[in-house]
Amino acid sequence: MTTGGVAMDIIPLPEGTVTTTNLSDGSIDLVISQLWDDVAGVAIQSGLNSCVINEDVAMGGTEDIASTCTEGYAGITLVVYFDETFDKDECDACNVDELSELGGDSKFCAYRIEVPCETIEVECGEPSAAPSGSYYPSSTPSDTPTDSVSPTNSPSAYPSDSPSASPTDKRIRIIDCPENEADLVAQEGEFIYENEDIPIIITMQNVTHVSFQVQNTFGSTVSSIFTQYHSGSFGETECLQDTPDLNDQIDFTAQCMRNTKISIVNIWVTECETSDPTFLTDADNAEIPECCHADELNCKTVQYTFKLPCKDHCPDDNPLTRPADYGRKLAHEMIREKKAHEGSTSEFEEITGQPEPNDIEDHFCVIEDYPCGVQNDKVHVCHYSARDGYKTFCVPEADSDALRFYPKDYCGPCVGGYATA
Repeated sequence: MTTGGVAMDIIPLPEGTVTTTNLSDGSIDLVISQLWDDVAGVAIQSGLNSCVINEDVAMGGTEDIASTCTEGYAGITLVVYFDETFDKDECDACNVDELSELGGDSKFCAYRIEVPCETIEVECGEPSAAPSGSYYPSSTPSDTPTDSVSPTNSPSAYPSDSPSASPTDKRIRIIDCPENEADLVAQEGEFIYENEDIPIIITMQNVTHVSFQVQNTFGSTVSSIFTQYHSGSFGETECLQDTPDLNDQIDFTAQCMRNTKISIVNIWVTECETSDPTFLTDADNAEIPECCHADELNCKTVQYTFKLPCKDHCPDDNPLTRPADYGRKLAHEMIREKKAHEGSTSEFEEITGQPEPNDIEDHFCVIEDYPCGVQNDKVHVCHYSARDGYKTFCVPEADSDALRFYPKDYCGPCVGGYATA
């Protein structure tokens, strides 16, 4: 599109744009070729903190990129811009949302690419007359085993609910569900929290998005917590600063990768003033990226990188996969209680007025970014009223157009929780 938000004809990714040069354990080396125009600018994001910018790249020019593999895939965002005068700083050049709101008529194309980090065996020699149909799998392996794979789900592992079973045989076995927890995959700095004091808790998973809470579980006052996460479908990132008190919770919703159904989140915890006792040391010297706009100096800082699953592997309605400890079960109950306090469509229309029919295709909030409802066919919106404060509603896309007239309203669930009756 243009930087004024005007849609252009889609230009398919040219064949040969991305090639692999090396594959090692946990990383992949790629070459990105400029195959669009005689001269074009190229910005490439291969991680949360990396955005490589090259202006005036000639046709056939290349850029070497190293990307980290996560769950078998490496994700990159590629932005190509065609105007000589087009200039964006490092923090925004890969942010598609920011580019589309710049204004003017500069043109750019953006692509989100996920590269499999695996080798593929090929047969050498004379090819057969026709494909055998059995050498390669017909589809990508599923993320989770089928019901028949795990012996723990077989009838012999658990008592049946048949009338012949005795009352004691009908008891429910409750097991833990680590698949639904955030997984610490990297750390910079020495301080490590206790396992039960993980500072990030998942609150919602719907495959395309994952909601989570960041908490101060460090048993001490912190100067700031910076949270960086994927906020858009093109890999856009946002980094927000908060100063939570002990056990305060800050809510976020992140976009998931298409193939792996996960999302990566970075958290930086800082301690800038000497306090007694301190929990960080001089060995906690992680560096906060410029895109987080940190204005703190001489702070002890520790960084954590988490992998968040976007699939609910242990749904609450399955008695065999409910979380084992009571605190986790209570957290799930609180989440369901919050959802129960979401406002309805009729309530939203009564407050904002009935929506006027229109032919607009792109509504104020779109399902792809803020899905809700049983069928994920509605959108979450946050509406502010002087009486109730901020309250989350689940409404059709067309109703979200009413938010244009309320400066405090925004798309997505209200950050910080739900208004209650």
